[in-house]
Amino acid sequence: MATKRAQPKGTKGKPSSHQVEKLVSIPSDLVLAPQVEAPRQPTGRDQSRSKKRIQELTWMDFDRAVQTLARSIRQSYAPQAVVGVAHGGVFVGGALSSALGVEFFPVRISRRSRDKSSSNPKLTGDMPKELKGKRVLIVDDVAASGDTLELATALALKVGAREVKNTTLICRPDGFSPDFHALSTEALVVFPWDYEEVVEDGRFDVDPDKAGA
Repeated sequence: MATKRAQPKGTKGKPSSHQVEKLVSIPSDLVLAPQVEAPRQPTGRDQSRSKKRIQELTWMDFDRAVQTLARSIRQSYAPQAVVGVAHGGVFVGGALSSALGVEFFPVRISRRSRDKSSSNPKLTGDMPKELKGKRVLIVDDVAASGDTLELATALALKVGAREVKNTTLICRPDGFSPDFHALSTEALVVFPWDYEEVVEDGRFDVDPDKAGA
């Protein structure tokens, strides 16, 4: 009768030298996401490889979209100032203000909430006082919920803007509908500036002597 050879105490489950080598070769700065069970259809076919469509925009594509957007805006609106919401809206807004021949102002809108578990964080930001009495165009790169655009609109009206409309380069078919947009798609859009380092615009800096004025 064959007998099982007992393993030495403390060696059960011990990885081989090859496994250890694989483990230690993982970069120390690599963050691994927790594993989640992949959704399955009733047929049981694994859907883990299904991916959302990705659409890349080159700088040439971006320029064409901006020019198309500018022509569309001119047909029904004559803004006197363009406000770009950081950071994607700064790229779009800067190019659009140049195409429309009007002054450009970059702003930052932040999501803040005292309760980190809140599903509805408040949006905060400031608008330049130079918008008073002007027709303003609020610009962002993508319209999703529309919260940022709506807050920016309210803030522009608060500082005395005469009229405010909004626009984005991309909007979602089932999402918020801005006054103007260049492209409507459900795809994940990769913008040309996503590959470049973002340099903070100096106009975002707050002068301590003017703060609270």
